[in-house]
Amino acid sequence: MDQRASAVTLLIILCATFSNAFDISKILSNGSDFGSFNELLKRSGMAQKINNQQTITVLALDGGAVGSIQGKSKDELERILSNHVILDYYDMDKLKKLTNKSTTLTTMFQKSGVAQSGLGFLNVSKTSSGDIMLGSGVKGAPLVARVMKQVAAQPYNISVVQISQAIVAPGIDSIDASAPTQSQNRPPPPPKKKAAAPTPKAVEAEVPSPTDESAATPEADSPALTSGEVPAADEPSGASSRALMGSGASVGAALMGLMFVGF
Repeated sequence: MDQRASAVTLLIILCATFSNAFDISKILSNGSDFGSFNELLKRSGMAQKINNQQTITVLALDGGAVGSIQGKSKDELERILSNHVILDYYDMDKLKKLTNKSTTLTTMFQKSGVAQSGLGFLNVSKTSSGDIMLGSGVKGAPLVARVMKQVAAQPYNISVVQISQAIVAPGIDSIDASAPTQSQNRPPPPPKKKAAAPTPKAVEAEVPSPTDESAATPEADSPALTSGEVPAADEPSGASSRALMGSGASVGAALMGLMFVGF
């Protein structure tokens, strides 16, 4: 039973270890300069959200830099602090390898669903003097915060980097989180009209109009008769012809006899 209980306890510890690979509050408590920043993360609920991530970079503010955002409401504070959490791993070595060209970084605020017009992004660039500068991703926003030093790092889960001042994106503190985003508020596009199928041309059957001749029922052509010919249907058969000729001869003979008797 003791072995089984020990196994269960070990499993619980392992699950807790993998579910929370780091604790941002413990990390920040190791440095005396980040006590106020740590308290703001707890009060806004951002500390737990950070611990639920797998790979992030936290842009930490010391006691002097955090004063500019301490008077914000809980909702405003949460939005501003979520814009200080990059959804990728960036330590000092990786930041120093950046070129002078500006790089866009995605923050946790972008996942909130209310970020608009670049509010959920940060721009990072290395100046000609070698300083690494950060600023809001809103168009036209300046690079205002300088990367100071590495505070803590657990490759490649969490990196905590100190910056010189808070990055407050223009308009981020006045967003109405309950209002639909621009994409949600935009009416859906009208459905595309399907192209009408081409109407088949009516094929008119060219049927000749019936004429008087074609309308009448055709009769069988009778064979043409030459002069002196009798239609075959009217000619008597050979036996009938001979009988008629014989009768004619008898009648003629009888008439001749009567003529002689009269004389």
